[in-house]
Amino acid sequence: MKAGVILAAGDSSRMGFPKQLAEYKGKTILDTVIDTVTNKFEETVVVLGHENDTITEKIDFKNSTILINENWEEGIVSSIRTALFYLGENKEIDSVMIFMGDQPAVNNKIIEKLLKTKYKEDEVVISKYRYKLSYPIVIPKFFWSKLELLTHDNLLGEDDSLFKNFDLVDFFESSEYKSKIVNFNFLEPTDYDEQNDF
Repeated sequence: MKAGVILAAGDSSRMGFPKQLAEYKGKTILDTVIDTVTNKFEETVVVLGHENDTITEKIDFKNSTILINENWEEGIVSSIRTALFYLGENKEIDSVMIFMGDQPAVNNKIIEKLLKTKYKEDEVVISKYRYKLSYPIVIPKFFWSKLELLTHDNLLGEDDSLFKNFDLVDFFESSEYKSKIVNFNFLEPTDYDEQNDF
């Protein structure tokens, strides 16, 4: 069984308010992502961090589990660890599909194609939108222990800014791990910062 993981712990410092609560086509962007993902997965977790009290008051999480990443300032790796530690206790789950909480344009068609993609247990599945690798990413349980061990110390040494900008796609693309690319013949679903219709 696959689980859906929505990463939504960042601080949106450029916006001055939680990006998760920004409006997108009549709903918040996080509500939009949660609606899409919870319709496709029996088990969904949403990882929050910065201003989690404000966000939990205003978002309908459906049947998803809310996880609070107390170390959200470390960056995306700490949110991934938070989700995998929690899901690791469920022996029925053999892989996760990771979504970004600020990409409301990821739709059912994308998810369905990824769900139908066959892959080996030691192979990561990465979405490719015409020119760029991006999310969602399917990560089998084979990799979870490796990702859980990624920390500030063993990733990039003492440069906090580099660590905070760690990119999961780049990590798998530049590593020796096997990956399968699923092509979509359209541009990458943009995040909130790149949208013009808000």
